[in-house]
Amino acid sequence: MEPWKCLEEKVFLDFPYVQIVERLCERAHPSATDEPHRFYVFRSQDWCNVIPVTDEGKIVVVRQFRAGTMSLTYEFPAGVVDPMDGNSERTALRELVEETGYEPVPNATLLHLGTSHPNPALQDNQLHSLLVGPVKKVRPPSLDPTEEIIAEEKTLEELIEMMKNGQFTHALAITSLFFLIQKFQGTESLKEAFGKFQSLFPSRA
Repeated sequence: MEPWKCLEEKVFLDFPYVQIVERLCERAHPSATDEPHRFYVFRSQDWCNVIPVTDEGKIVVVRQFRAGTMSLTYEFPAGVVDPMDGNSERTALRELVEETGYEPVPNATLLHLGTSHPNPALQDNQLHSLLVGPVKKVRPPSLDPTEEIIAEEKTLEELIEMMKNGQFTHALAITSLFFLIQKFQGTESLKEAFGKFQSLFPSRA
Protein backbone atom coordinates (compact mmCIF):
# COMPACT_ATOMS: atom_id res chain seq x y z
CA MET A 1 0.00 0.00 0.00
CA GLU A 2 1.21 3.50 -0.85
CA PRO A 3 -0.16 6.99 -0.18
CA TRP A 4 -2.63 8.26 -2.73
CA LYS A 5 -1.57 10.98 -5.19
CA CYS A 6 -3.03 14.48 -5.06
CA LEU A 7 -4.09 15.55 -8.55
CA GLU A 8 -5.56 18.91 -7.66
CA GLU A 9 -5.90 21.07 -4.57
CA LYS A 10 -7.78 24.28 -3.89
CA VAL A 11 -8.82 26.29 -0.85
CA PHE A 12 -12.56 25.79 -0.36
CA LEU A 13 -13.02 28.02 2.70
CA ASP A 14 -10.50 30.32 4.38
CA PHE A 15 -10.82 31.21 8.07
CA PRO A 16 -8.39 32.62 10.63
CA TYR A 17 -6.07 29.81 11.81
CA VAL A 18 -7.67 27.18 9.56
CA GLN A 19 -8.53 26.52 5.91
CA ILE A 20 -10.82 23.91 4.43
CA VAL A 21 -9.00 22.47 1.43
CA GLU A 22 -10.49 20.34 -1.35
CA ARG A 23 -8.11 17.66 -2.62
CA LEU A 24 -8.75 15.52 -5.66
CA CYS A 25 -6.83 12.29 -5.02
CA GLU A 26 -6.37 8.94 -6.71
CA ARG A 27 -4.78 5.66 -5.68
CA ALA A 28 -1.05 5.28 -6.21
CA HIS A 29 -1.75 2.49 -8.72
CA PRO A 30 -5.35 2.92 -9.88
CA SER A 31 -7.14 0.13 -11.67
CA ALA A 32 -9.23 0.69 -14.79
CA THR A 33 -12.35 1.14 -12.64
CA ASP A 34 -10.84 3.36 -9.95
CA GLU A 35 -11.85 7.00 -10.08
CA PRO A 36 -10.34 10.02 -8.28
CA HIS A 37 -12.09 11.06 -5.10
CA ARG A 38 -12.54 14.52 -3.54
CA PHE A 39 -11.50 14.88 0.10
CA TYR A 40 -12.01 17.90 2.35
CA VAL A 41 -9.19 18.62 4.79
CA PHE A 42 -8.71 21.13 7.60
CA ARG A 43 -5.34 22.80 7.06
CA SER A 44 -3.85 24.43 10.14
CA GLN A 45 -0.59 25.43 11.73
CA ASP A 46 0.83 22.88 14.15
CA TRP A 47 -0.39 22.95 17.75
CA CYS A 48 1.47 22.50 21.01
CA ASN A 49 0.59 21.41 24.55
CA VAL A 50 2.92 22.13 27.42
CA ILE A 51 2.84 20.25 30.74
CA PRO A 52 4.26 22.62 33.39
CA VAL A 53 5.47 21.14 36.69
CA THR A 54 6.14 23.10 39.87
CA ASP A 55 9.00 22.59 42.30
CA GLU A 56 6.59 20.58 44.46
CA GLY A 57 5.79 18.18 41.62
CA LYS A 58 2.33 19.60 40.87
CA ILE A 59 1.15 19.87 37.25
CA VAL A 60 -0.37 23.17 36.16
CA VAL A 61 -3.59 22.75 34.18
CA VAL A 62 -6.03 25.33 32.88
CA ARG A 63 -9.80 25.33 33.02
CA GLN A 64 -11.58 27.31 30.34
CA PHE A 65 -14.76 27.69 28.31
CA ARG A 66 -14.90 25.92 24.93
CA ALA A 67 -17.55 26.91 22.40
CA GLY A 68 -17.47 23.56 20.59
CA THR A 69 -18.98 21.71 23.54
CA MET A 70 -20.40 24.80 25.31
CA SER A 71 -18.70 23.63 28.47
CA LEU A 72 -15.71 24.16 30.73
CA THR A 73 -12.77 21.84 30.10
CA TYR A 74 -9.53 20.97 31.86
CA GLU A 75 -6.51 21.15 29.56
CA PHE A 76 -2.83 21.93 29.51
CA PRO A 77 -1.65 25.39 28.40
CA ALA A 78 -1.64 25.20 24.62
CA GLY A 79 -1.76 27.13 21.39
CA VAL A 80 -1.17 27.36 17.68
CA VAL A 81 2.51 27.35 16.74
CA ASP A 82 3.08 30.89 15.52
CA PRO A 83 5.62 31.17 12.68
CA MET A 84 6.93 34.32 14.40
CA ASP A 85 7.90 32.18 17.42
CA GLY A 86 10.14 30.04 15.23
CA ASN A 87 9.34 26.68 16.85
CA SER A 88 6.88 24.86 19.10
CA GLU A 89 9.10 25.25 22.18
CA ARG A 90 8.94 29.06 22.06
CA THR A 91 5.20 28.96 21.42
CA ALA A 92 4.68 26.61 24.36
CA LEU A 93 6.58 28.86 26.76
CA ARG A 94 4.77 31.96 25.51
CA GLU A 95 1.36 30.32 25.90
CA LEU A 96 2.30 29.10 29.37
CA VAL A 97 3.05 32.62 30.57
CA GLU A 98 0.05 34.20 28.82
CA GLU A 99 -2.52 31.65 30.01
CA THR A 100 -1.29 31.01 33.55
CA GLY A 101 1.26 33.61 34.67
CA TYR A 102 3.67 30.75 35.47
CA GLU A 103 7.23 30.92 34.14
CA PRO A 104 10.13 28.45 34.11
CA VAL A 105 12.66 29.18 36.84
CA PRO A 106 16.28 29.87 35.80
CA ASN A 107 17.92 26.73 34.43
CA ALA A 108 14.58 24.92 34.10
CA THR A 109 14.36 21.91 31.79
CA LEU A 110 12.25 21.79 28.63
CA LEU A 111 11.62 18.36 27.08
CA HIS A 112 9.84 17.36 23.88
CA LEU A 113 7.69 14.38 24.89
CA GLY A 114 6.30 13.44 21.48
CA THR A 115 4.48 14.45 18.31
CA SER A 116 1.10 13.16 17.12
CA HIS A 117 -1.50 13.84 14.43
CA PRO A 118 -4.77 15.14 15.94
CA ASN A 119 -6.96 13.54 13.24
CA PRO A 120 -5.25 12.27 10.05
CA ALA A 121 -8.61 11.70 8.36
CA LEU A 122 -9.49 15.40 8.40
CA GLN A 123 -6.45 17.44 9.46
CA ASP A 124 -2.93 17.87 8.14
CA ASN A 125 -1.24 19.35 11.21
CA GLN A 126 0.68 17.96 14.17
CA LEU A 127 0.44 18.27 17.94
CA HIS A 128 3.70 18.74 19.84
CA SER A 129 3.64 17.70 23.51
CA LEU A 130 6.23 19.29 25.79
CA LEU A 131 7.21 19.18 29.44
CA VAL A 132 8.77 22.08 31.36
CA GLY A 133 9.81 22.56 34.95
CA PRO A 134 10.22 23.70 37.50
CA VAL A 135 7.81 26.58 36.98
CA LYS A 136 6.46 29.17 39.41
CA LYS A 137 3.69 31.76 39.40
CA VAL A 138 5.25 35.16 38.79
CA ARG A 139 2.49 37.35 37.32
CA PRO A 140 -1.20 37.49 36.46
CA PRO A 141 -2.13 35.81 33.17
CA SER A 142 -2.39 37.95 30.03
CA LEU A 143 -5.59 36.76 28.36
CA ASP A 144 -7.25 37.63 25.07
CA PRO A 145 -10.65 39.40 25.32
CA THR A 146 -12.47 36.15 24.50
CA GLU A 147 -10.49 34.00 26.96
CA GLU A 148 -11.62 33.10 30.46
CA ILE A 149 -9.01 30.82 32.03
CA ILE A 150 -8.26 29.64 35.55
CA ALA A 151 -4.96 27.87 36.33
CA GLU A 152 -4.96 25.06 38.89
CA GLU A 153 -2.27 22.74 40.26
CA LYS A 154 -2.94 18.98 40.24
CA THR A 155 -0.92 15.92 41.10
CA LEU A 156 -0.38 13.26 38.47
CA GLU A 157 -2.60 10.94 40.51
CA GLU A 158 -5.38 13.54 40.51
CA LEU A 159 -5.15 14.00 36.73
CA ILE A 160 -5.34 10.27 36.08
CA GLU A 161 -8.38 10.03 38.40
CA MET A 162 -10.00 13.01 36.62
CA MET A 163 -9.48 11.24 33.31
CA LYS A 164 -11.09 8.08 34.69
CA ASN A 165 -14.17 9.88 36.01
CA GLY A 166 -14.76 12.06 32.95
CA GLN A 167 -13.48 15.41 34.23
CA PHE A 168 -10.37 15.46 32.02
CA THR A 169 -11.72 14.73 28.55
CA HIS A 170 -9.83 16.85 26.01
CA ALA A 171 -8.41 14.25 23.62
CA LEU A 172 -5.27 16.22 22.81
CA ALA A 173 -4.55 16.86 26.48
CA ILE A 174 -5.01 13.14 27.17
CA THR A 175 -2.53 12.43 24.37
CA SER A 176 0.05 14.68 26.04
CA LEU A 177 -0.67 13.03 29.40
CA PHE A 178 -0.08 9.64 27.77
CA PHE A 179 3.30 10.82 26.45
CA LEU A 180 4.19 11.95 29.98
CA ILE A 181 3.23 8.60 31.51
CA GLN A 182 5.02 6.74 28.71
CA LYS A 183 8.18 8.73 29.46
CA PHE A 184 8.27 7.16 32.91
CA GLN A 185 6.90 3.70 32.19
CA GLY A 186 8.52 0.85 34.06
CA THR A 187 8.39 2.59 37.42
CA GLU A 188 6.71 0.59 40.15
CA SER A 189 4.45 3.37 41.40
CA LEU A 190 3.34 6.91 40.64
CA LYS A 191 5.44 8.07 43.58
CA GLU A 192 8.50 6.46 42.00
CA ALA A 193 7.55 7.98 38.66
CA PHE A 194 7.47 11.43 40.22
CA GLY A 195 10.85 10.82 41.80
CA LYS A 196 12.28 9.98 38.40
CA PHE A 197 10.36 12.84 36.85
CA GLN A 198 11.70 15.43 39.29
CA SER A 199 15.24 14.14 38.85
CA LEU A 200 15.15 15.67 35.35
CA PHE A 201 15.01 19.11 36.89
CA PRO A 202 17.91 20.93 38.57
CA SER A 203 17.81 20.54 42.35
CA ARG A 204 16.37 23.55 44.11
CA ALA A 205 18.34 24.51 47.20
